[in-house]
Amino acid sequence: MGETSTVTIDFRINSWLENAGIVGLTRILKANPRYRKSYKEKENTLEVDPKVFDNFSDLYFNFFIKNYGQATRYWRIVSEENFLKSLKDNGFKDFDNKKLKELTDWFDNVLKYSVNSASYKKVIKFINSDYDIKAEVKDCNKKIRTLNKKNFLTKSPEEAKEILQELINQLLKAIEYFSTDQARKYFPAKTLSYTVINKAWNGVSFLNPQAKNLDFYDDYQNYFVAPVQKYLQEDHSKDKYICSTCGRPIKRLEYSYGFLNDMGYDLNRKTSNAWNFKNDLYICPVCQFLYSLVPAGFTYNMASQGIFINENSSIRNLQGKNDATFNSMMRDIRSNTQTSPYRAFSAAFRDAEVSGQNAALANIQLITYNNDHYNFQIIPIVASKVLIKAVEKKYTVKQTGEVKSYLANLYNAGISNFRGAGYYSILDNVLNCLFNNTNLFRIIQELELLKVGNTAGCYYNTFQIMTVIRMNGWFLNELHKYRRSENAMKVEEDKLTKARGCGMHVRMGYDNENKAKTLAYKMLEAIRANSTDRFMELLLNAYLYLDKTVPKIFIETQSNTEVFKEYAFAFIAGLIGSSNAEQDK
Repeated sequence: MGETSTVTIDFRINSWLENAGIVGLTRILKANPRYRKSYKEKENTLEVDPKVFDNFSDLYFNFFIKNYGQATRYWRIVSEENFLKSLKDNGFKDFDNKKLKELTDWFDNVLKYSVNSASYKKVIKFINSDYDIKAEVKDCNKKIRTLNKKNFLTKSPEEAKEILQELINQLLKAIEYFSTDQARKYFPAKTLSYTVINKAWNGVSFLNPQAKNLDFYDDYQNYFVAPVQKYLQEDHSKDKYICSTCGRPIKRLEYSYGFLNDMGYDLNRKTSNAWNFKNDLYICPVCQFLYSLVPAGFTYNMASQGIFINENSSIRNLQGKNDATFNSMMRDIRSNTQTSPYRAFSAAFRDAEVSGQNAALANIQLITYNNDHYNFQIIPIVASKVLIKAVEKKYTVKQTGEVKSYLANLYNAGISNFRGAGYYSILDNVLNCLFNNTNLFRIIQELELLKVGNTAGCYYNTFQIMTVIRMNGWFLNELHKYRRSENAMKVEEDKLTKARGCGMHVRMGYDNENKAKTLAYKMLEAIRANSTDRFMELLLNAYLYLDKTVPKIFIETQSNTEVFKEYAFAFIAGLIGSSNAEQDK
């Protein structure tokens, strides 16, 4: 950030927090065609016309509604209109218990839940309508309970149809109520205040539980924007304090970082945190405003996770890298697919076809947000190169002929209710290891062990395990190259494929499938104990049983533990998997 002028207000690239605010500001302004020429991007500075501050709160909340609105219950309320109209237009001919259940689930978990929620009760007073939504929903509830009586649809079809006609008309009127301009303005914004905006800051303005102004549009404008407008109009030549972030002069010590989650603290209450009990970590109104934009600069899913790429070489690069991630996340949210910050980040790699663009992400700071805490990583060169290979290398799905990257192969791979998480994303954990310069042996071991035990909730196949094994091989090779270990043994992809094939042949040679699983389990235990000798003993016994020769790749690599493990895991993947579903390309 930097100095103000009478014509523009400037925001300069600084730390990740200010940079996230800058990205948020550009996103908010370019989301509205009227304001796309109200700012100018220079190399390291964003110049903004102060006129954008007039009614800025509308731009602020409209950005979140436009991008995250489809993930709210409000959206599920208004989007039900087509389904209800189709029932009515069809004369309820095909209405059965299945559709009744669908209608009841929507009513109970979306419409009724929303109308009775505390946040919606606060918003209803801003809707200029005489329509009593609570009374109508209560009446609809009675009708739905009647329709759900045992065998009611078949025993009393005429009465059911009459009730259904009244019910659908009432529900359509309820949707009409939620479709008004005022409803579209307030309902989704209120929800997103507590599901997206409060991930970055809390406790002040409309997120203060004791806020007196219940109109959160006005509250945001008055708390964050109006002080900036006032600041720009004042003379600061005699100010005796300076902003601890940007160095702008300030008249009084009024604003602090205390409202930022996991970052600041209340300077008035915790004076002991400062030298000699005198805090100097106060900021100007401009910086406070910029920090309020951090939620718009981050990329969030709807599960309290977020990501920001601090590519601070220029405003253009900062915005470009983050927008690629943001656009990927928005596509996933709109399509109701499994979303995660790392998946969105990896898609930025996938969408950049020129590898040179991807390589530019090496040594860049990556900030992830998970359950109210930030995590900071520097993307290693080795990890960047592994990701490039995972994007560039393709395979063909035999059943469909679709050509996919190995990285995309892991997008939907995961485990439900594992390690205390509702959903354990394999891709997320693979990338987290790579970004910490850690090999993937632990992940591979767990994936194969769970597969051997037929553990419930495992949404991945052995080809996806092989993808993780391949990526680990690329990581090991790149690591040796980076360390200039010229004589180091390399993991060869054709040998990985061969090792997997050997495992498949051993499995097919057994007359009992359980023998293959028992062998796989024992081999995994040998790998866990770092006992190459024990693994070779098990392998030799297996081939003696089948009267076949042990493959050379295991004999030749015994001296290198890491390379040996790679081929061993590939062998086990074949031992526990089904026939090839994909092929390399």
